Amino acid sequence: MSDRDTSALEPLPPEAQRAVRMANIAPHVAAMFAHLPQPIRIDADLPAELSTAPEAALQLLKLSLGCDRVRIGEVRLGASAAQVVATLGERSCTLTAGDLQRDLRSVARHVLSSLFAGSDVARVLEDFAFQTSSLVTLQRITSHMLQTRDLDRALYVMLSGVTAGYGLSFNRAALFVFDEARGVFVGQKAIGPADEQEAHRIWEAIELEEKSLEQMIDDSSERRVDTRFQQQVETLETQAAPGDELSAALAASGAVTFTGAPVNPALAALDATSGFVLAAIRGHGHLRGLLFADNRYTHMPVSAEQLAHVGFYTDQTALVWENLSLLARVETAAREDALTGVFNRRELDARFEAERSRCQRSGASCSVLLLDVDRFKSINDTAGHAAGDDVLRTLGVLLRRHLREHDIAARLGGDEFAVLLPEASAEHVVAAAHRLGSLAREAGISLSIGGATWPHDTAEMPSLFGAADAQLYAAKHAGRGCAFVRGRRIDY
Repeated sequence: MSDRDTSALEPLPPEAQRAVRMANIAPHVAAMFAHLPQPIRIDADLPAELSTAPEAALQLLKLSLGCDRVRIGEVRLGASAAQVVATLGERSCTLTAGDLQRDLRSVARHVLSSLFAGSDVARVLEDFAFQTSSLVTLQRITSHMLQTRDLDRALYVMLSGVTAGYGLSFNRAALFVFDEARGVFVGQKAIGPADEQEAHRIWEAIELEEKSLEQMIDDSSERRVDTRFQQQVETLETQAAPGDELSAALAASGAVTFTGAPVNPALAALDATSGFVLAAIRGHGHLRGLLFADNRYTHMPVSAEQLAHVGFYTDQTALVWENLSLLARVETAAREDALTGVFNRRELDARFEAERSRCQRSGASCSVLLLDVDRFKSINDTAGHAAGDDVLRTLGVLLRRHLREHDIAARLGGDEFAVLLPEASAEHVVAAAHRLGSLAREAGISLSIGGATWPHDTAEMPSLFGAADAQLYAAKHAGRGCAFVRGRRIDY
């Protein structure tokens, strides 16, 4: 509470100011007064010896610090008995010394019921109900995000909270991820209907099927909903320009509401004509993305409560995003070779064990290519180790770009590489060896390659690498710069 404005206490002597500031107020009571529909005035008569003043009197005065709904009037010291008068317009509520002996919650109920009409109290209750519902949903959303190790799902969870009736109840929400290398925001994920007809269909389905928040999260992350809005967002790229909405959102410390037709072309493409919200997502000062949300189909204005709670969602999202990104970097470092970008030996062993089990169950074939850079020691000795590293990096890029999606390339150590080819026939192995050898030669790298296929070249799958190694030795023995597969020489 160190950010409180204490200027209201300045007329009081220092010991009185200290006594007021030392009074303890429960956060929910302070929040209740902060949401009063109109400000009230507090006047007090207190004994000169403040240690005998009722705690509730000091607490009522302290409510004025940092809360514009409670204002201090006159505070007089030296009274024989404490008395506090709370005033709202023509209404007033006098609290005697006996009244002030009760706890602040009881005193607050008495004051508010005396000063405010039932409709005003209902409004306060509605505000608290919205906050309670939003915070409960935020807790559930955060819990779901923390339980997953999949960043894509975590981000869909956040968008579900922004759009769900359980949460902030926006009609649509979209996430633009910041591409730091290009300095642009790329549309990546979105939840919401593509048109008004779809909007009404979704709302009716949610009510009739009574879907839980968890079910809606699953529907969104598995794309079991209309994805036209998502597809539209995925086509968009944008960057901040002077005077546009993105610039304003990036300069703000929290979420920002905009009205009228958007200036930014990407936002204009979303037809956000009823007002919308933008909020930058930052973690540890690192810009991650931008959240867009609007009420395109209900045309409801963005409420102050919605705007305030958007910040809670983006803060939690930034935290989870940072954690999952760090986890991904750690996991990548644990399984990839840092120099070449292909898998390391440990990851290859794990993948091979999984593939061996699958192939032995299904009877599918499995092949291996072993690659060795010819005269690599000579490259290091004559051109230096930096040149040798460049050769290995080039080979790593070549392997990552020119293999099938499910093929597995790894660096065994030094200048030796392996490629695991699931469900590859002997003919495919020959073609792969020729292609890789030719591409390497075009890049100025001479490779010797040996290939083997289970069960054609060995009856036991654990012996597959040994069979491929024998073929690699044959290629070396034949003068290097060629491949051997099943005893057949392949030149490139």
